[in-house]
Amino acid sequence: MGRIFKLHRSEAGNLLNFAKGLAILLVFLHHYSRSAWISRGLPTPALLQFSYESPIQDFALLAAALRAGHFTEVFLRAMAHFGYVGVHLFVMLSGLGLALGCAENMTFTAFLKRRALKIVPAFWISVAFFALMAWATGFPFSAGQILERMFLLTTFHPANFFIIDSPLWCLAVFFQMYLIFLPLRRIIVRYGLPALLPLAAVDFLWRAFTGMPRMVEWNEYFGHTLAFNWLAVFGLGIWIGNELRQRGEIAVPAPAVAAAVLVAIPVAVMGAFSIFAYPALDTALGLLITVFAFAAFRVASGTMVARVFAAVGIVSFPLYLYHRPLVTKIVHIWSNHHAALPPVSLGFALAALLTVALLLAQRTLRLRPAVSAWVLGQ
Repeated sequence: MGRIFKLHRSEAGNLLNFAKGLAILLVFLHHYSRSAWISRGLPTPALLQFSYESPIQDFALLAAALRAGHFTEVFLRAMAHFGYVGVHLFVMLSGLGLALGCAENMTFTAFLKRRALKIVPAFWISVAFFALMAWATGFPFSAGQILERMFLLTTFHPANFFIIDSPLWCLAVFFQMYLIFLPLRRIIVRYGLPALLPLAAVDFLWRAFTGMPRMVEWNEYFGHTLAFNWLAVFGLGIWIGNELRQRGEIAVPAPAVAAAVLVAIPVAVMGAFSIFAYPALDTALGLLITVFAFAAFRVASGTMVARVFAAVGIVSFPLYLYHRPLVTKIVHIWSNHHAALPPVSLGFALAALLTVALLLAQRTLRLRPAVSAWVLGQ
């Protein structure tokens, strides 16, 4: 039977770094693109990330820009709309990495301690860093706001959802995933891929419930930031990681993958344009970005492109923690001196500069591994 790709366990580390590099680049360009509109005082393109927002008018503008040959605007609009799928890829990769690296007999306490030691110190250091920056520039946060961010309570407080460093909301999702990982892995080990179907149904029902007008009015971010919206995407990563751990390789029949993609594409399109299909959007996008990342890795494997993406992936976590304020500031400065959209090349230059700086910091701090782990979360 034909195969779309065959992945050995020995390749898993390279795959994870490559895909993390792709994921953080998508997130980086998403924030860069949206900052381009915000800094110019223009309405930002529709965002389907947290709640349904009809993109029909924005897609018309996208088509018009394409016909006019304004390719910078086309790229930035596309990233502003859908660059957030990098989060979906991170969720899947989290499930894959955890399933691959955690022993079957690991206790819940030992698992949570291991994850907390890896994530929390670097997360709290980044909160302290940006809180001090805000204080030094005359815009201090209150002690309550800082504590609310440190303990991820901003998920339940829409007014403070993006305070201090806006991308940090996503860490609440990952800590919820850690709480359910061990029981979810047992279910997927027992039932295999069919277990993803009821998980996708739970995702749909949760998103439909939190998408009700009264719920959106109370907290539009709630549906996207609780684990119930991510079970199928996270479970897909767990299934892949478990296959690699138990069998040493994963080989996926091409017809099965093609069928899944042919179902996911129309579901994603309908989810973007219909509020009734919208609850299935995140699951469909998670499947599509997973297939794309695996196929891209197989095509690029062994090339300089793969090595570049892997290098970015190595510092993807500190990039996630620290990139947004830098991006916002640079784009704001550029927009104060130019009327046009900032060039795409500026975004890639910023990404490259920050990546190189973090790689150098990692190499320097490697002399003291404990320091590196605390500051960079590695």
